[in-house]
This record gives sequence, structure tokens and C-alpha cells, in this order.
Amino acid sequence: MYFYDKNSSRRLWIHLHGLATNVYGSKIEFLRNYFSEKGLYSFFAMDMDYEKHTTTRTLELLKVLIAGFSEEYEEITLCGSSHGAYIALNYVRFFPLYNLKRLVLLAPSYNTLTLILETFGKESLKDWLEGKREATILEEGRELTFIKEWARDIVEKDYEIIEGDKVKFPNEPPVEIVIVHGTRDEIVPIKYSELFASKVKVKKFLRVEDDHRLSESVRRYVEELL
Repeated sequence: MYFYDKNSSRRLWIHLHGLATNVYGSKIEFLRNYFSEKGLYSFFAMDMDYEKHTTTRTLELLKVLIAGFSEEYEEITLCGSSHGAYIALNYVRFFPLYNLKRLVLLAPSYNTLTLILETFGKESLKDWLEGKREATILEEGRELTFIKEWARDIVEKDYEIIEGDKVKFPNEPPVEIVIVHGTRDEIVPIKYSELFASKVKVKKFLRVEDDHRLSESVRRYVEELL
């Protein structure tokens, strides 16, 4: 499933949803309506099914999308929510930008695999880490079954952006970066965004009184994000 709304001939907003959600989330619904009403951005979002593909495959798909859309739009904003932000950041690390000008990161994950292992136990997921079997976990009330290559691909390609106190991202990024993170986020603690912003030049870092979903904050701060 995907949404593609043509509201602007110059600017496109590509939205990457979180790990356990899809294109029917509240953020996507709000942004679609907002951009349609204001005519600010064309809008694209699709069901990513992250758990069914390696991060490398997901990034390769994103490259095709950004390259193709760059033929039509002179300015592309890539917005990632939680694990979607993880994908967006790794895209900037490893792939050509084309007309990508800005990242908007909503409650971003910088170390998705590490957070999964901390939550569910490294020993119980040992065979998955070695690429020997699939792994099923419960994420935000949704049961996700990850393909057996998923974790090994992240380790081999070094996709974890934060490891301990180390931030693996350019200090002077090639695109603008805007971060929104909730102080009450219990899934991806705000400390990771604080560490990232201390090492990487970001245009804006909004600390908001909200949880991981950020549903109300996106509505409240959307004009600041833009």
C-alpha cells in the first residue's frame, strides 16, 4: 500500500513510518491532510515491511525512489519516524543524495538492533544474530517476524549509528537535520538524540513533552519543522 499526493511541483515529502506501523498511522494521516490543504509539499509514503527485508534491500529501494523523484522534484525532504529515521540516516551515510535536502527525524532510532537485543535478550536471539533462523518479537503490540538475515546484515554493514558514546555520522552533515524527540519516550530514550546532537550539527532539535508516538507534538510543531 502507498500514498502519493501531488500537491506541489517543486517539493516532495517522503515519509518512512516506524518499525511496527504502516501508512495508516496518525502522523501520515495528519501530514497528508496538512500538505493537501496548504499545497506545501507533494507527499509519498508506502508500507515498508522492514522485518521482511534486510536494511540493505530497504536502502536500495529508497535509492530508486529518491533517484526517480529527483527527476521531477528539485527539493526532497525525507522524514523518518523511529526506525524510519534509522533508515533515513543510513541513506545519507551510504547513498547518493540526488535532490534530497533535508531530514526530519521523529523520535529517531539510532541503534535499532541494539535496542531489540537489550529488550529481548541477546542470548535468546543468538541464532538470529548469526543468521540461522528468523526471530519473532512483540513491538508496540504488534508481532513482528524478522527474516534470518536481518540482524547479520546490520552487523556486517555497520548500520548502527550510535554504539556506546560513539556517533557514526558526519559532524557536518550534507543535508539539514531537524529532530523532534519526546522527553517521556520509553522506547527510544531521548538521551540518544541528545548524544547525536552533541556530535552532529543539526538545524533544530525540539525536545517536547510527549511519548514515543509524538502524535500531538507533530501537529503542534509542524510549522517549526518546515
